[in-house]
Amino acid sequence: MKIHTEFQKRYYHQVIEIYQRTGLSPYKIEKMNLVPVSRRQMKEWIANFEAEQGNGSPQRIMKAQKSKAEEELEALKAKVADLEEQLRVEKLRNRLNEKIIDIAEERWHIEIRKKAGTKQ
Repeated sequence: MKIHTEFQKRYYHQVIEIYQRTGLSPYKIEKMNLVPVSRRQMKEWIANFEAEQGNGSPQRIMKAQKSKAEEELEALKAKVADLEEQLRVEKLRNRLNEKIIDIAEERWHIEIRKKAGTKQ
């Protein structure tokens, strides 16, 4: 699970530790004011933790696997976009090089490209 905010960094591990050591439900943890986290957030953290450990319900495990698959898909989409941009740049560079060679051959009457069928 990715922890994004300072709040999550601060309390995620506390919630999981309390849950593991005591077995208290998020409702009871909230009622005892052990951490300043909403019951909904605790349920989500615990469900994700259980799914990562392989202990959750099949629905929770599937949800965690789905979100991992979605993260991987986003990473792959970003990589494809990056590679497409690199390809676009390389095509432009190739066109520029071809144009430079054309201009040089015209201006100085020098054959730069190897002609087909010539001996080496």
